[in-house]
Amino acid sequence: MRPQIVKIYTTVLSLFASTFLFAATSQGPSEPPPPTMDRTTGPELPIDSNLYLLAIAALVFGVYIAYKRHKAKNVSR
Repeated sequence: MRPQIVKIYTTVLSLFASTFLFAATSQGPSEPPPPTMDRTTGPELPIDSNLYLLAIAALVFGVYIAYKRHKAKNVSR
């Protein structure tokens, strides 16, 4: 397919997707759930306890990608 047709299809599909998204969210105000009386502690989010593991994984992945790019750059010489 020509690049122009691909751009047109992408634009049209994005327009339809956003239109359906806005239609789905504008169904009117929904009622929030009733509050519970047990408010002694805040909500526990699962990412709070292992945030350091996520940062270490991101650092390792970044070093891996940088090493691959550096190695590919030196091989081509």
